[in-house]
Amino acid sequence: MKTPYFPMFRRLCCSLAALLLLFPSLGSGGHWIIDPHTHFKGEAQIAVEQEGKAPDSRNSLARVVTPDDYRALAERLEIQSTLVVEAVDQDRPDFNDWVLSEGKASDLVCGYIARGDLNSDDFLMHYERYQKTGYLNGYRFRREELNGYLSSETARAHLSRLERDGMVIDLLVDPSHAPDVIQLAREYPKLSIVINHCFRARMVDGSIDDEWKEAVAACAGFPNVFMKISSILNFAGTKPFTETAPGEMAYYLPVLKPCFDAFGEDRVIFATNWGVSAHYGEVDDVVRIVSEFLKTQSESALRKGMRENALRVYGIPEKNLR
Repeated sequence: MKTPYFPMFRRLCCSLAALLLLFPSLGSGGHWIIDPHTHFKGEAQIAVEQEGKAPDSRNSLARVVTPDDYRALAERLEIQSTLVVEAVDQDRPDFNDWVLSEGKASDLVCGYIARGDLNSDDFLMHYERYQKTGYLNGYRFRREELNGYLSSETARAHLSRLERDGMVIDLLVDPSHAPDVIQLAREYPKLSIVINHCFRARMVDGSIDDEWKEAVAACAGFPNVFMKISSILNFAGTKPFTETAPGEMAYYLPVLKPCFDAFGEDRVIFATNWGVSAHYGEVDDVVRIVSEFLKTQSESALRKGMRENALRVYGIPEKNLR
């Protein structure tokens, strides 16, 4: 026989189930956001990069940064796990090895986008080593590199291997490189391509130029291209370390809305770009601004943009999540 409290209990269970569906990891401390763009650096890398330079404590890319430095932020902002992206100018396998070892040692790290030279004779040897760790998700290329790879038989063979293996290509590119992005997307249709930092958007007096708008629209026409809404504070055009970027979501609509309208809720991916984003303001604002915007679109846009799209596009396994 049902008690008078049964309908109330059933409604409570349904509400809890809905919450768990919206935020799948509430049962493990309330952390539900995936942050697929952070930068960590070890002592060996810093020693090489900073040799002969005056130290600048404000520059997050000029000092040792480990997952332990990120932990308090992740706890505060309900971030479950982070995918680390290379922050390397050199093709140094030992720098990749350090990040991969940090991934295995830290419950916060769920994967890595590495640095590598597609024209190198030993590219595949290192790639296969990295792959065996279970923490390699792809590679990042920068600006002119992509154009050079597309015209190289060796690099193209390696791109085909990455495509076949389900690796992701992150791109640190400007709007002027949109033709290269389009060529990559067209010629490797099963390769997931993620444009970093909204094509490195730069606003001037609250506006964005036509070249940027055209690049976003053109690249969105390819279903294997995704837009990473990362490092949002950088878009304001303020000077790092000396000026604080605006903290109001509305200020960034000239970037946020065209990206969302072009790519849709299934192809936008939130990320912080920590600690570079801290050069322009508080990382709390980065999380709040993007989540506020996505929520104005829909609850599903919020869930997908802040979590599900990153898991799906990067192929992050459940076992790598804390």
